[in-house]
Order: sequence, then structure tokens, then C-alpha cells
Amino acid sequence: MTEYFWFFVVVGGPVILGIVIAYGMARRRRLTAAEKTARDRQTRAGYHDRSDM
Repeated sequence: MTEYFWFFVVVGGPVILGIVIAYGMARRRRLTAAEKTARDRQTRAGYHDRSDM
């Protein structure tokens, strides 16, 4: 009985983990073009502010 438990842990664990990771990657929301532009603008502004230090 113990052998079956460890078999499930060793084989089933990575399979379940892979499914969870794949699901999370599939559900990740992509940025729209406007959001990308705003992100890039804020990033440039942040680096510009740091150059004054």
C-alpha cells in the first residue's frame, strides 16, 4: 500500500503541478495597447526621475 502512495506522490504530484501552472498561464490577462503605452511611459518617467539623483 505504501508503494502506491509514493507512486502517486512522485508521478501525480508533478502532473498536478504542471496542470496548475498551465491553467495559470492560460488565465493570465494580456495588456491592451493603451495599457502597454501607459506602462512604458511610466517606466521612462521613473528612470528619468532617478537620473536627477
